[in-house]
Amino acid sequence: MTMKDPNDEGSYYTDQEMARLLGISIGRLRNKLTAGNPLPPRIQPPGCRHRLWPRQAVHAWLEQFTVETRGRRP
Repeated sequence: MTMKDPNDEGSYYTDQEMARLLGISIGRLRNKLTAGNPLPPRIQPPGCRHRLWPRQAVHAWLEQFTVETRGRRP
């Protein structure tokens, strides 16, 4: 997976990179898409078989799930 600046608007993840980023298999990613499960915004250019996932939108979507831990004792 190529890690570039997530604020770079011109960069995208492929399905394979998205699956790796989410820690799931490519088949599981496709199943989630088919089932309509919540996933980051994506684009699919007309006449193209491949989806593209805008990096900035993916990272913004992931930020929604940040978990804070307070009062944890070492």
